[in-house]
Amino acid sequence: MKKFLPLIAVFLFAACEPQKGRLRIKGTYENLPQADLLIYSPDGGLSTIDTLHVVKGKFTYEIPVDDSPEPYTWVILYPNFSTLSFMARGGSDVRIKGDALSLGNERVEGADSVITPAPKQGRHPLTVGKPLPKSKIIKQPRGQWLLISFWANWKHGSSTVNYYTRQALQQYPDSLHAFTYSLDIDPRNNKTTESIEDTVRWKTYCDNRGWAGPLVSKYGIRNIPYLILVDPRGRVAAMGTDYNRDIKPALQRIGNP
Repeated sequence: MKKFLPLIAVFLFAACEPQKGRLRIKGTYENLPQADLLIYSPDGGLSTIDTLHVVKGKFTYEIPVDDSPEPYTWVILYPNFSTLSFMARGGSDVRIKGDALSLGNERVEGADSVITPAPKQGRHPLTVGKPLPKSKIIKQPRGQWLLISFWANWKHGSSTVNYYTRQALQQYPDSLHAFTYSLDIDPRNNKTTESIEDTVRWKTYCDNRGWAGPLVSKYGIRNIPYLILVDPRGRVAAMGTDYNRDIKPALQRIGNP
């Protein structure tokens, strides 16, 4: 019998670890005896939205994940519509510990990286009509308007800013310059690149720091998508989360000062 003990130990160890090509997520929450949480992957780790069933404050979730050399982004949506976002690949064993009374302070182990939660609401440092604080990252061409957009692949719907950016540049090709800032934390993204859609080009930037990015803090970004329109004098002309409501009316001033 003794000679079989090592084999049994190996078998038990293997059974406790997720298999290659599978991702296991375990959650333990205080003050959350029962709930259904949603999970999705905005960059392809999961093809649909799935459900995490919390029973007696715990859940275990395991799914197949392809053998991509890079991690996928995973987002857990809580009943109060707050989210927990992290990056993990197949073979990972992610463990989450939190308290339903203090969501946003969860401890996550086993993930490649965790996207920090959005900063709490406070006084916005930007004011319409006032100069935009200068940044070494963003350069505004002399005499042109500037459209700045903040977004991330892990925030559902925020990538629409790329569509609106292209639309605006097509409408005002000689008067408008654009810059998009990605809050993704995927190391595959370069810090400064150029987006090209339908021959329309604009600068994009990603420092892989999510909400912790210095420009995010400097401009007081607490929700994405978020857009800022700057006039040729360097003053904030409009800003907000909705392009059609907050930005498009101000864009009509281009060519009609």
